Amino acid sequence: MRLLAAAARQPNTPHPLLAALRRLLSTATSSSYDPTAQFLHPDHRRVLSLPASLRHDAFLALARLLKISPQCHLALHAVSGGFPSSTPLAARFAAASRLAASASALRPFAAILLAALLPAASADLLSWSSSSSYGSGRAHYGALRLALHAFLAAGMAAEALHVLARVRRSGNTPSLSALAALLRLLFRGGEVRAAWNVFEEMAASGPRPSLAIFNAMILGFCHRGMLRLASGLLGVMENKFGTVPDVCSYNILIKGHCVFGWSGDAFKLFEEMCRSGREPTVVTYNILVDVLCHEGRMAEARRLFDEMEQVGIKANTITFNVLIDGYAKTGRMDEASTAYKEMKVRGLVPDSCTFNILAAGAYKFGHKAAQLLVHDCGMSGSHISAAEGLDVLVCRLCWDGRLDDAWELLHGAIEQGVPVSVAGFNALIAAYSKEGLHEAAFQLYRIMNKLELAPSTHTFNYLIMGLCHQGRLDEAQLVLEHMVSKGYCLSTSFTIYLDASFREGDAVRALKCWDDMEKIGLQPDFIAFSAYVNGLCRLDYVNEAYQAFFEMTTRGLVPNNITYNSIISAFCRAGNMAEALKLQKQMRQSGLVPDVYTSNILIDGLCREGNLNMVDSLLLDMCSNGLIPDTVTYNTIINAYCRAKDMNGAMNFMNKMFAAGCEPDIFTYNIWMHSLCSNHMLNQAGKVLDELVARGCAPNSVTYNTLMDGICSDVRDRAMILTGRLIKMAFQPNTITLNVFLSHFCKQGFGKRALMWAEKLREDSFVFDDATRNIIDWAQREMENDPQASNEDIDRCLFLEFLMFMTYETMHNSRSSKATHVPTNKGFDPVGSNMIKILDTG
Repeated sequence: MRLLAAAARQPNTPHPLLAALRRLLSTATSSSYDPTAQFLHPDHRRVLSLPASLRHDAFLALARLLKISPQCHLALHAVSGGFPSSTPLAARFAAASRLAASASALRPFAAILLAALLPAASADLLSWSSSSSYGSGRAHYGALRLALHAFLAAGMAAEALHVLARVRRSGNTPSLSALAALLRLLFRGGEVRAAWNVFEEMAASGPRPSLAIFNAMILGFCHRGMLRLASGLLGVMENKFGTVPDVCSYNILIKGHCVFGWSGDAFKLFEEMCRSGREPTVVTYNILVDVLCHEGRMAEARRLFDEMEQVGIKANTITFNVLIDGYAKTGRMDEASTAYKEMKVRGLVPDSCTFNILAAGAYKFGHKAAQLLVHDCGMSGSHISAAEGLDVLVCRLCWDGRLDDAWELLHGAIEQGVPVSVAGFNALIAAYSKEGLHEAAFQLYRIMNKLELAPSTHTFNYLIMGLCHQGRLDEAQLVLEHMVSKGYCLSTSFTIYLDASFREGDAVRALKCWDDMEKIGLQPDFIAFSAYVNGLCRLDYVNEAYQAFFEMTTRGLVPNNITYNSIISAFCRAGNMAEALKLQKQMRQSGLVPDVYTSNILIDGLCREGNLNMVDSLLLDMCSNGLIPDTVTYNTIINAYCRAKDMNGAMNFMNKMFAAGCEPDIFTYNIWMHSLCSNHMLNQAGKVLDELVARGCAPNSVTYNTLMDGICSDVRDRAMILTGRLIKMAFQPNTITLNVFLSHFCKQGFGKRALMWAEKLREDSFVFDDATRNIIDWAQREMENDPQASNEDIDRCLFLEFLMFMTYETMHNSRSSKATHVPTNKGFDPVGSNMIKILDTG
């Protein structure tokens, strides 16, 4: 199993985490060993196993049977493949039936042994189980029941339905356990209608639906987003069938409403549950704390967390993970650190999820205390299981960027028998996808399937995310369609794909995605609506965005600051400042506090309109509400004053910026230099360049192009001095630089020279943009209007020729050096060509 090259390997220094693999190997015990494995082919051992709750009774029964019945040995050999391959399948089926009939505890065991023969023996098993010559009615029912459980264990819903129909035709009643398993299988495959038919048949013909059946139905409907049907069943089960919902019934419904964005209804269900005398569990609180954190309502989340302690419910690792994740995602790493320390004080052990949460926050926000906690969490692997310890180590290596080491650790664990989980694979798949290594990510997915580890929703989400980041939306859509066909939870998956479609500017694809969500019964949650509103705003579909925003609020989904900022920004760009300011007011009324980003958006909109008086008023309002103007705030205002030719006003705000301790950035200097160059103050622009360099702020292409534009318009001697300084600073020109020079040829009457240079650049395959083509059209029109046009300022022409030549040489040399690094496997696309085949193997 050779994985494609992942990230660039760091120097071969021993990583302290790699040594932990030996500790994991030494702590790995046989507690996860399933004794059924000795009777199964290796290909089936990971997917076919007895539930842990049934193993003890099954093997006690098998041990007793082996002592008193020599025939049991023969039956085991027959059904598990001990006989020669020429042995009829009917003999194997009969042997399994004898095992099942000998003790009720052995029925699941016998069914699993038969499931190992499927799907190859499906037709034979159907034929054998329905054979009229099999024996007595009781024995016939036993054969049908065994076949039903075998097909269920093998995940073959259609065949299981076929056998179920035969059971009913024979006048027998199927067991509740078989029907519960069938309902779960049907819902997992998206066969909602078939599941409902099974339930209706139970209500009409028996057995009477039990609590487990109702919970399976509620769970299935919630997974498909059919919350009304799920809620309806909660009332039906008690009023019509006399089955009292338990805390699990309510937890499923509460979780369903939270997942699909109906958190308000989830809390109503919680209150109804408490009024009816059902005591909430830690699971209930975990669900509700999670949704509050998910919506950014951290104060309420903490209050609910504290309420758990007051009512005598102890928080577990999952509770703390949810709370820490909420703090980390909102950048409140101090609170996240405090929660982690509180978790350790209570004697709870962090797991791989804790590590990932802390690592994500520490890497994103650069919080030193959080980075120390990441180290502490990563080193606490000796207190947890081998599988979880391995996950933590893999996650840490991924966050450190050592993807090759992470793969070697995971691969070594597989080779040496250390239990591996989906979490470790997901961490590495996410890291590969983030780095654009989608082929490596899909190869890991294939390895997961080979190991018969069932991919989770997160696995597919990371694959979709990686493809979307590469702009490969068609392949991402194939993964999404695969998830739909397999019945995975799809809310986040559709949101990732929707957001990527908008980012690619593909409004048609994004709108189709939104419609598809509605068609499959998926109710958009808070995040999906936010992505939809933000995407429409990004593409300037302001009216549509506002309609979606209004629909979001009418559904009871509370927009957060990010959603408000998106639509306020769209109205500002459209020049509708009245509506933008109205939304800011509405934002305050809904209990949200406008942040610095909100103020910057509004200030930019007012600056675009030239309404500088109102800008000053908004700035005062911003400060009075405890918001500190940042570099973006000052840059926006300084730029507005510069555009208004009010250099004194611009200088006034520059001084305010320094007085407030706000450091100017490259954008500040570029704005200032552009204004100075536009006012033919090239000496002052040169001094600003000196100040920029002295402060350790690196000039960028905008800096150089701004100065070059000023140089071309200024007195030649002064311009030559600044040109020399720019050349010494290793100025790297780009297409905009070419446009500056070509436009100045035209402005100063040298259109013929502009066309000559354009032709030379075209011959050398330089990339032209729309601006370049417009300049060339300008030069051509100038030549057509006055083909004999000439300009006596030969010195100016020679100066422009010199600048153009230097630019051309620099760009030509840069292109030549890059050409030596072109990869040789151009056009290789293993993921796209094999996408359907890769997914089908899962």
